Amino acid sequence: MRFPESPALPARCAALFLALAGACTASCGDAPASYTQPVTMKIAVKGMHCEGCESAICEKVGKIGGVTACKASHEAEEVEVIAPVEQKAAISAAIVKLGYKLE
Repeated sequence: MRFPESPALPARCAALFLALAGACTASCGDAPASYTQPVTMKIAVKGMHCEGCESAICEKVGKIGGVTACKASHEAEEVEVIAPVEQKAAISAAIVKLGYKLE
């Protein structure tokens, strides 16, 4: 079965795609244009015991708007994050919410 061609269909599909893409961008944690350039922040974190702890922290922190990278080390007791500096409070709060302590 073949559907008849409709010149309005591609335009409607494009409009729907753009609307959905905009909604995803708004809800997926993309950083607004008002953020400053990302910087590397090192945060001392107590309570990590293994790679699972490292993964949990980076998974949570990675969902914060503007975060472009996260690397945690339970051995060094440190989390290194690349993000706009104005996101440091949100990053710290996310780590504390997981049950870890900041120094």
